[in-house]
Amino acid sequence: MNRLLLATLFSVGWLTQASLPLAAADHREAPAVNSAGEGDLGDIFAFLDPNDSNRVVLAFGVNPFAVPAIPGSYKFSPDYLYQLKVDRTGDYNEDFVVQVLFDGTTGPSQTYRVYTGAPEPGQAGALNKVVSRAPSLEGSVNRVNTAGELMTWAGLREDPFVFDASQLNRILAGAQDVFRQVTTPVPAIGTLRGRAVRADGTSGHDAFGGFNGSFFVISLPKSMLGSGIVNVWGTVSAPIGQESYIQFERMGQQAFSTVFVPGPLRDIFNLGVPADDVARFSNLVPDALTTVENDGRGNTTAGRRAVLSALGLTRTPAGASLLLPETFANTNRNLLRAALLPDVLRIDLNRPGADLAVGQFGLQNGRRPGDDVVDILLRLARELADVNFPAALGVPGSGPARAGALPFADRRVLAVLQGTDFIKPDSRLADLGFSGDTGAPLNEFPYFPAPIGVPVDPAPSPSAGSNN
Repeated sequence: MNRLLLATLFSVGWLTQASLPLAAADHREAPAVNSAGEGDLGDIFAFLDPNDSNRVVLAFGVNPFAVPAIPGSYKFSPDYLYQLKVDRTGDYNEDFVVQVLFDGTTGPSQTYRVYTGAPEPGQAGALNKVVSRAPSLEGSVNRVNTAGELMTWAGLREDPFVFDASQLNRILAGAQDVFRQVTTPVPAIGTLRGRAVRADGTSGHDAFGGFNGSFFVISLPKSMLGSGIVNVWGTVSAPIGQESYIQFERMGQQAFSTVFVPGPLRDIFNLGVPADDVARFSNLVPDALTTVENDGRGNTTAGRRAVLSALGLTRTPAGASLLLPETFANTNRNLLRAALLPDVLRIDLNRPGADLAVGQFGLQNGRRPGDDVVDILLRLARELADVNFPAALGVPGSGPARAGALPFADRRVLAVLQGTDFIKPDSRLADLGFSGDTGAPLNEFPYFPAPIGVPVDPAPSPSAGSNN
């Protein structure tokens, strides 16, 4: 590739354009949930039980950025209806729900009721009622509760989400260029500003490290959900009238709302339902590159590989290796939209639990606490998202404006260049089942890392002249 053109590419646009900062993943991502931590869904999880492949584990987390020093101040709201919704037929309307209602206002002593089954007729979507049957399980927080074939746990856990959100915001604001500082092999480009490498070989900083969250986890027979690919998402709803609840928060795949939905629209997005996502939000997702060029300048998946390789960003320490094989073929420019929308977690109940199936029918196959979901999104986006560069550059993706391509000035393009935020050691960048979280997931239910404890003050040094 022409080095002068590459140099122009960076000096003219990528390094000078600024964008508004993003919130930290789906933690406090929208105005309505910024002041309602008990209703702020940080993450949703769905994975086969590691100890019993005939069972599936579903989970959600709220109260993001819970400070370990004041654990008693965090609780689930006794006013909200928390739900994990499952679509078993592929129409993106829930036909099985796990509903949770909490009682009590003191976190450590709360109790809760779990209702499972099909939603009431006419009650699927954003307006819901509690299913009209006795609770499937009643339990207390901070302990494993069982009833029949159900097993639950609720309470504080270490937040397993890992992401260098601070550096992302610096990139978007124009203060930095990439996650890790790198000198490219193109002299005219030189050094791209980023974090320095530390002595342990990492450079990223986990903005969520040191914080807890309130998690609800349920293990249930896989047969209750069906077989094959099912769709899972979480919602939080507030009471309206005597028996109904109206949804104000939802989440499916990692970081979709934060990365793709503009800030002013996020509350509107959270009020929506998956069945409407394709019609309402497809325009927010860029076209995917294909194996056939769309600009007369080689704008293909192979052309993107050439750009990333020419910049030296496909090998450590400058970047992660490419995710897609050279034989990868794509003829569908809506591939990214199909992977991201509707905003649900897709889990194939027939696949082994450890099979991530990255990009095969969503971002990945379900979601486990330790999965590196940020790097999965970064790597898929850097290889597939269409970017519209100015015609004068003559590089793949340059030319007249194309509907569906990210504009040249969008600094999210810089954020995905390296395919990783470098939180874990370089030797483990290829392992997308390991996020780099320092709190290792448990080997038994509820599988989420134990909460970070209250910091302990160091013992005072013996005073001068002491015999101790």
